[in-house]
Amino acid sequence: MHRKLMKTLTCALAVLFVVSTLALAAGQKASGTVTAVQKEVVVVKGADGKTYEIVAEKVVTENLKTGDFVEYEIVEGKALNVKKKAK
Repeated sequence: MHRKLMKTLTCALAVLFVVSTLALAAGQKASGTVTAVQKEVVVVKGADGKTYEIVAEKVVTENLKTGDFVEYEIVEGKALNVKKKAK
């Protein structure tokens, strides 16, 4: 019985670990303001105070301008999928 309980707990912890890892990898939604638009990079200052440089290929919305309010995903510490947010 003790062995069966340990196997069950081990499996449960393994599943919990995998699910939490996948949830973190999925990304977090965040928002911020565009502080600079260059040819290959868009610079966004997030609401958390961090500044992100996003490669233009990862920007969903075209024609971003300095001062635009945007939303994006943070995946592994990098901002991706930037798009203009409605005011």
